[in-house]
Amino acid sequence: MNNIHVFGELCTRCKGRLWCGLPKCPILESVKDYLPRIRLSSGSIYGPSPPSIFVGRFGYPNVLAGPLVTEKREALFSSTKELYGKTFGDILSRTASLIRTVKRVNVKKMKGRIVESSQEIAMSERALDTEIWIEKLYGYGDVDDYFHPTGPRIEPRKIDVVDNPLIPRKVDMLVEERLKATTAIYELYSYGYDVDYLQRLLSSGILGRERKLVPTRWSITAVDDIISRKLLQNVREYDEIGEIEYYFNSFMGNDFHIILIPGNWEYEMIESWLRGSLYSPSTSTLGEDYEPFEGRKDYASNITGAYYAARLAAVEYLSRRRKQAKVLIYREIKPEYKIPLGVWVIRETVRNAFLKKPVKFREIDMAIMFAENKSRVKRWSKKSKILRNMKLQKKLEDFMR
Repeated sequence: MNNIHVFGELCTRCKGRLWCGLPKCPILESVKDYLPRIRLSSGSIYGPSPPSIFVGRFGYPNVLAGPLVTEKREALFSSTKELYGKTFGDILSRTASLIRTVKRVNVKKMKGRIVESSQEIAMSERALDTEIWIEKLYGYGDVDDYFHPTGPRIEPRKIDVVDNPLIPRKVDMLVEERLKATTAIYELYSYGYDVDYLQRLLSSGILGRERKLVPTRWSITAVDDIISRKLLQNVREYDEIGEIEYYFNSFMGNDFHIILIPGNWEYEMIESWLRGSLYSPSTSTLGEDYEPFEGRKDYASNITGAYYAARLAAVEYLSRRRKQAKVLIYREIKPEYKIPLGVWVIRETVRNAFLKKPVKFREIDMAIMFAENKSRVKRWSKKSKILRNMKLQKKLEDFMR
């Protein structure tokens, strides 16, 4: 069912953003059959929120928002880091057990118990028991390219957070100070707070000077981008690495070939959806996004959220090493990736790639040949701006001699 491609290559570039003009993505609708069904036994739910919330984007600025709650305590996870390395079935059984509690709210007005509950849950470092009385139940679970899958959606008649939230003093202080959201996010990251935690703080509308709810998919990319940009201010000043380094990692049908090249910071991500994979038409298609040393100002619309998630992982690694490099990442998505699990898959797979020992090369051509021999799509490197720029620079150097 995941091979429904209504508009050919447009589906690969769109990735569920509804460029086709349809009210719902037929590909994402078809893969919902993979989600386990959740049956609710009564007119109310009592259970913990991981803690987690979800803010939709459709209808903006009047969006559906609310906390996620589960009746399966054994399925709890506080961060998507905990999902890395798990099986496809285990990931779905955990994420799809999370029931989305939603009410239509204005992102700027943020009034009512649903918003207050979401903010309490977002700020808490531990799971909070929550009781919800159900007004309406909307059967199936949901999938999204940015956020992990979730279970059925309910509209609550009443909602009570039973526990007291465990809010870190540092978070409480920054919320009171009303710092710019970018400043608060990076300061909390520097103190060791998890990316998932920062994303839900931003989404819940408690950060910044002019406060409002932020759709979850926007907050995920915003946090990845904010932290990367801040770290890059130092990374661009570091010495470059001494050799070409190749890293590889694979998870959930996503193969990552990562090449670090001596030189000033540049970043590029190329991805290929293989024939038969989630969004691909009858043939494999390549997409690419790039940024030069000074960065990019526009959104990476070809690779979208995966671009920023992978960039954060790469910049974190260079920051730890106090080095800079040109970073070329090739992601190959195979048919095994049956359902979008969220950009955490990209972030955590690239982070874990850098825990492995790299293969080193003296010549870039040898590194590319090595990577392409390990990938199904050959000659993907012809798409690379980084490699094209390197060849042009070589020719200029030869001319100047």
